[in-house]
Amino acid sequence: MNTSYRQIAFLLAACAFALAVAEPAMAQTINFSKAEAVTTGVLTTLRGAFSTAFFGIAFVVTGFMAAFNRISWAWVALVVVGAFFVFAGPAIVANLRSAFS
Repeated sequence: MNTSYRQIAFLLAACAFALAVAEPAMAQTINFSKAEAVTTGVLTTLRGAFSTAFFGIAFVVTGFMAAFNRISWAWVALVVVGAFFVFAGPAIVANLRSAFS
């Protein structure tokens, strides 16, 4: 055997040994329950009465302005898409989570 092949074989054996004796990472022991509780509270507040009133007014204002040719109908579509993402966000995330797990 050539010496370069011996060196490569030795390096591969050393890497395999290092991987075999390595301890698993401790990343799975981090507790995110407090952060999840805070973000859930913020999202619940944002999707509550404030966002319902905001999007109700936004639908009326952009609808009337587009009807009287003051803004483009694209603005109305953007308001509708924004409302869809705000109110359907949890369902979208749940579907993505179930699809990738």
